[in-house]
Amino acid sequence: MSAAARRIAPRALAALLLAALLWGIAEAIYFFVVADVLLTFITVAYGLRTGLYAGLAAALGATCGGVLMAHLAATDPDQAMALLRSVPFVSEAMIGKGLAGIAGGDWPLAMLRGSLTGIPYKVYAVGAGREGIDALAFAAVSVPVRLSRFVIATSLVAGLNAWLRPRLALRGRMMLMATFWLVFYGEFWLRWSS
Repeated sequence: MSAAARRIAPRALAALLLAALLWGIAEAIYFFVVADVLLTFITVAYGLRTGLYAGLAAALGATCGGVLMAHLAATDPDQAMALLRSVPFVSEAMIGKGLAGIAGGDWPLAMLRGSLTGIPYKVYAVGAGREGIDALAFAAVSVPVRLSRFVIATSLVAGLNAWLRPRLALRGRMMLMATFWLVFYGEFWLRWSS
């Protein structure tokens, strides 16, 4: 049965959107596994449209969490930096690169590049607070920056899922997605930890 043929119940959709929103908040503050993981599984199970809705929820959640981190950095920069440094797998190189990017005049572009190259959004949020960037401006940039990566991830997975659907049952496609994320994170953490 195709993802389009599987209609998701409104309560189930609401639960998925809430999970994506909360994951976005958690990732922006402390959680070290990107929301893309949840979004890609949702896309495989329920299709691109549901994945995109969940991506929007995750982007809004990330923005809320990012504004909270920026506020913390503006009011207590030492505590914000200590929190950032305590996040597993967030390296000093990531922090340095992200803070340097947010300090420049092209900080929205730096945030976009960072979201595509592995600099955690929470680093930019802390940098925004330290640099005194207006919370509304930071939030206005955050939504499209976060959403752009989520759209790319869910769209790529939806295309691959459509190709695999006649060849592999849903369970197999979910296992393939899990394998991808395990390999991805293994390589990512090895690369950034060296």
